[in-house]
Amino acid sequence: MDSLIHMHEFRRRPTNSVLTKFAMRVVSELTRSDRIEAGKPQSDVLDLLIRHSRCGEQTSLSKLYAEMKHRGISAEQVIDIYFPAAIDWIGAEWHESEFDILQTSIALSRLQVLLREMGRAWASDRAGQRVGHCVLLTLPAGEQHTLGAMIAANQMRRMGVSVKVAFVPGPLEMRRILKESRFSAVFVSLSNRSNLASCGDLIKTIRGDTGGDVPVVCGGGIVAEMGQVMSSSELADMVGANLATSNIPEALALMGNQVRHYAAE
Repeated sequence: MDSLIHMHEFRRRPTNSVLTKFAMRVVSELTRSDRIEAGKPQSDVLDLLIRHSRCGEQTSLSKLYAEMKHRGISAEQVIDIYFPAAIDWIGAEWHESEFDILQTSIALSRLQVLLREMGRAWASDRAGQRVGHCVLLTLPAGEQHTLGAMIAANQMRRMGVSVKVAFVPGPLEMRRILKESRFSAVFVSLSNRSNLASCGDLIKTIRGDTGGDVPVVCGGGIVAEMGQVMSSSELADMVGANLATSNIPEALALMGNQVRHYAAE
């Protein structure tokens, strides 16, 4: 494992136009369905996404697109399977001290930029295909992991839901957002148990500003982490949410049956 990211690797990083072209090609040519995909990534294809996150090379994206097309890997599978696997790999490298803080931040930032470009490509490709529901997706104070929330936003948009993302808003900002727009639900993404208290405070603010009429879902990595010591209903009660789940269709069910619910078999 390289201990440093060399400057010549930065010079070869793809420009925004290259990222946009990759995202548009993947979404327009390799989109298969609206459902949320599950399964195991093919290791050599995953390595290409990881290589992009580490080095930012244009060739890694070109090879990734070619392998996706050759092997029949859909755009949805890249978002739902390969991105989370790459994030987990980077996290493991950090915990094992193979990556320092700079390498970790750069790698996650590259994945975030690529994911954002793919989200924009989807929004352009699916313009006008909304079902009327609008969700506010937010993170409580102290949360720094946004990639999982971005993946969830992508999945919901593919299912026809409009999503407004507000990462770590203060009380006044949250009040303004809730006043200016009407939401079918508010999803709070949480990954670190040290932020359970701030999550509860955020949900209390949401309840107060909406009169308790808008359902609130607590999701993210915290559901699996706390699942070792309590049920999801107990977690929901702890933070004041209607539901605690990392299952997108289950969360969207709170808004009624107008949303197309798809999950991989």
